[in-house]
Formats: sequence, structure tokens, C-alpha cells
Amino acid sequence: MAKVLFVDDEPDVEFLAKQKFRKQIESGNFNLVFASNGREALQVLEKEAPVEVIVSDLNMPEMDGLTLLDKLKEASPETKTIVVSAYGDTKTLRSAMNKGAYDFVTKPVDFKELEDTILRTLSTYKLPATHLYEYQQYLAKEFPDGVDLSYPHGTKNILWDSFEYKDEATLLLGVTVSPSPIPMDIGIGLTHSFIKAELLKNKDISLDNLLKRLSSQHKELIPHLVIGHYHRDSKTFASHMNGDFQINLISETGKSRIIKTDTVILSLGDVVTLHNPLSPSHLSLRETA
Repeated sequence: MAKVLFVDDEPDVEFLAKQKFRKQIESGNFNLVFASNGREALQVLEKEAPVEVIVSDLNMPEMDGLTLLDKLKEASPETKTIVVSAYGDTKTLRSAMNKGAYDFVTKPVDFKELEDTILRTLSTYKLPATHLYEYQQYLAKEFPDGVDLSYPHGTKNILWDSFEYKDEATLLLGVTVSPSPIPMDIGIGLTHSFIKAELLKNKDISLDNLLKRLSSQHKELIPHLVIGHYHRDSKTFASHMNGDFQINLISETGKSRIIKTDTVILSLGDVVTLHNPLSPSHLSLRETA
């Protein structure tokens, strides 16, 4: 799902964008967010990152579009900006392109033209890989059969792992941490390594004891974990967690939420999906023949 930020002080822009791009929103292709000026746009970027495309007016109060383009060079250099310019205002448009605008549309906005421009712009978007992303790709190569990973390029606030836990079991593990003096990438990697080592050393250790042992070693780390156990012989799946994780079972009868005290029996074709609402990534396990 592509996140598109509209920046415009006209009050009807949000209504029109949601109406014109209704099909794209419903299909999950676009996630639209809005700001009324450049200053507010920078605040939205901090909360909603990554934002792939910005559609920005140039004339706005508090911070105009040209100033926003300057700020984006540091705040979000990977984000592509489409500017909305008054027809015939070639001087301002030229300034915007010189400041790094990727493309432009003119007023009155033709929303079909804007959609084509957004899609064309999205095709060029590329977020540099973080070290955590590269580590995630390395771990994914060793996942057991039946375990899938969805991890959008650049996502950096969660780490997934899956490995053979006992002779008859597969373990799914999701790790993230609360902000702390330790950089988040390092904190997540450190927490993951510690938790995995403890699990492999003592296969019967409880989640509470895991958290206590981690705290005794790294008091500054506040981990959020989900640990799922799939027993292949009995086809049962159970989990333990703290933090904002969610687990769903997708079967022929539909989708249902699994809470941490649930134990479910998987049938052929069922999928158990672990995800975190704060992250677009997820890990899933499929029962196969």
C-alpha cells in the first residue's frame, strides 16, 4: 500500500481526494494522509513514515510548498513530490522543479491525470535498505517450509524470525522495542539475538522469565514480543505475547482473531498470520500437506 500525503490549505481537497481515489483506497493501493501546510506536513511525515509521494500546493500559509521542498531534502529525501501549480505560473513552477520536485500538475486538477502522475512517480520510489532490513532478508532465507514473510522495503521497526524449535515444532518470533537511548535498529537486533539464544538454550522457558532475563542484562530495553509455537504432529498452534501484536487465523470459514491464551488446530490450507498494527510487515505460517 502506497502512502500519499496531500498538502493543501483548501478545505475541500481531502474530501475530493478521498472521493476521486475511492477505488484505489478500497483496493488497498493508496493510503491517503493530509496536511494543511508545509509545517504540518513535516509533522505528519514524522508520524506516518515512510511516505512515498507528496502532492503539494505551492501557495500555503505558515510554510509554502517551495520551503517544504527545501525541508524535505533533509527530512525525507527519498519521498517524491508532485507540485500543484496555477496554470501559467511558470516562474514558480520552475523554482519548484529546481528545488527537487519530481513532477507537477496544474490547476484545476484533473484527478485522472493526477492518478497517472502518482502511479508513475511511485514506480521510481526506492527507499534505501536499512541494516535491519538486510538482516531480516538474511533470516528469511533460513525460514522453514510453510513460513512466509511480508516485509516492505525500508520497514525498520520490527524483526521476524522462524526456526525449528523442537523436533516436532516450528517457532515464529516477532521482536520490536520501545524507544530508548539505544538506536532502535540496534535495540531490536540485540533483543532478537538474546531471546533466540535463550529459547534455543532452554526450550521450556516462559515468556515472563525471558523478559526478566533480558531486563537483568539490558535494563534500558523494553521489548515487545510475540512467540508462536506450531506443533506439526498435533497441528496445534499456540502463542505468547506482550505489546501490540495481533494474530489471526485465516481459514475457509473466514478470518478470526487469536488471543494469546488460544490454542487452535490448523487444517490443510489454514494460515496463521502474526503482525503488528504499527508495522505493515507480517509473518505467516501455512499448514501444508
